[in-house]
Amino acid sequence: MNHDVSEIKEGKTSLLVPSSALSQIVPPKNPAFFNPNAKWNRDISMLVYKVYTSSSKNKTLADSICGVGARGLRASVEVPQIATIYLNDLNPIAIEFAKESAKLNQVQDKCIFKTNDVCKFLNFEEREIRRFDIVDLDPFGSPSPYVDCVLRSVSNGGLISITATDTAVLCGVYPSVCYRKYYGFPIRTEYSNEIGVRLLVSFIALNATRFDLSVVPYFCHSNLHYLRVYLKIIFSSSLANTVSLKIGFIKHCQKCNTRRVEKIRDQNLVCDLCGAKCIMAGPLWIDSLFDSDFVNSMLNELKNCENGTLLGKDHTRLLKMMQICSSELAIPAYFETDSIASSAKKSSISLDKVISTLGSNGFQSSKTIKNEKGFKTNACPKEIIELLYK
Repeated sequence: MNHDVSEIKEGKTSLLVPSSALSQIVPPKNPAFFNPNAKWNRDISMLVYKVYTSSSKNKTLADSICGVGARGLRASVEVPQIATIYLNDLNPIAIEFAKESAKLNQVQDKCIFKTNDVCKFLNFEEREIRRFDIVDLDPFGSPSPYVDCVLRSVSNGGLISITATDTAVLCGVYPSVCYRKYYGFPIRTEYSNEIGVRLLVSFIALNATRFDLSVVPYFCHSNLHYLRVYLKIIFSSSLANTVSLKIGFIKHCQKCNTRRVEKIRDQNLVCDLCGAKCIMAGPLWIDSLFDSDFVNSMLNELKNCENGTLLGKDHTRLLKMMQICSSELAIPAYFETDSIASSAKKSSISLDKVISTLGSNGFQSSKTIKNEKGFKTNACPKEIIELLYK
């Protein structure tokens, strides 16, 4: 290749990447895109894919916007149950990088390379396999233009993994743009990233119902400037009919910080506790964002992979994340210790003390993976403040 190339290692996989991607703060799109800061994102993907494929083999994966192929190539090396990986990118130079990396890792026989538009690759490309077991979508900005194509290309019981990097839109900076792209209104508050994830899942779930599909969130998270969801797809018109039970609104009081799940959106609703006017987020996903069995399987996989891919600091970080997730309450809308302290006009209390205090007083409480200072509880803000600062 006539480009300045560097070889790096992620997990067990060697990758050839543009040297400029490693030296510039914002990774350039030319000659090919590679984001070294997304390693954590890809680490989680390998864990999810490994657990998803643990009871089967000969799975197929489509890395639909692969860049230099980092995610797809790592899957070809690190997830043995995936037999065939399709790597697609509109940039032919990116595909050349991916091909050379495949040779370097001796997985070229498992990889099929395409240079095409996302939807043409997913839906209209001639191939023997019409549907994929795993479909990954990691675009620049919003995934909304491509979700239909992803849903049409995944198999029954298959897994879709989708990234959204337009977090300013999903987290409340541009509500009108969010409604246009995701059919829901966000709000700006301490748990905006969770609102964003729920809007994204709701958007995908509602689009899926048009094809008689149902979604089951296996795992969702946010980090840096992106949101990421992993959803199981089930072919079932009867299950698709129940999606309305999992879609609703979050009513948030800007005065006392109370939040409630509602089924009907009405901007004139007032706070149940203080009578102040509330703002509404939604429609959005109000059901669980995790599958507890799947999360526990990921946790067990991490505990058992002493000689696995994710060693050292990354393994420890991922293990801690899954430990928190395994006990996280499914209650929508977390609280943040600093926000509670600000409302009480007091100093912030440690998260562990907050959790133990709430638990010892009969309330449900847990940490959340969405914010290192965040916690879930069925207590209202007034009860939280009274218990912590009495």
